[in-house]
Amino acid sequence: MTPNNFDEISDTRLLILIREGNELAFRQIYNRYWKQLYAYTLNILEDKGLTEDTIQEIFIKIWTNRESTQIERLKNYLFNAVRNNALLKLRDNKFSTLDEQIISTLSLSSEAEQNLNLEDLTLLIKDAASNLPPKRREIFLMSRLQNYSITEIADFFNISHRSVENQLYLASKELRSTLGKSLSFLLIFWNI
Repeated sequence: MTPNNFDEISDTRLLILIREGNELAFRQIYNRYWKQLYAYTLNILEDKGLTEDTIQEIFIKIWTNRESTQIERLKNYLFNAVRNNALLKLRDNKFSTLDEQIISTLSLSSEAEQNLNLEDLTLLIKDAASNLPPKRREIFLMSRLQNYSITEIADFFNISHRSVENQLYLASKELRSTLGKSLSFLLIFWNI
């Protein structure tokens, strides 16, 4: 089949060809829906870069899982997938924004800041972290003391990136409560 012949092929037939590894069929679906998905997703995310990433991730998933994915109504699948992916990105962005807002509102105590050095800070935070649940403590210490990335931690525990981020958020929240506002600059120093 030539690329021009693909214009008239149904989505169902294109999906069958994609399952067989036909890249031209995949490109046809991409070209057929890209603009509509872009406009739809941009309306949700209001960010061109995130919109492009969201759509690319969906098409990559379709291609990499082409042999096992069962899609009955392609258009519905694509729009639901980009919507769900976009909403996850919004949630992640709100999580980051909320975390930054909390940190930016912490008050600094110059007296406490003058009395503590780096070793004291490390000991205080390790001591406060010892009260965290074991897995949360380990994730926190791997992230903040051993400089493991979220991906490395997720792989180590065989959990999702989001689970790691949630554990770090909960650890930060508990440590802020434990350490109190007078030591809040510790949290900024440790990126908690």
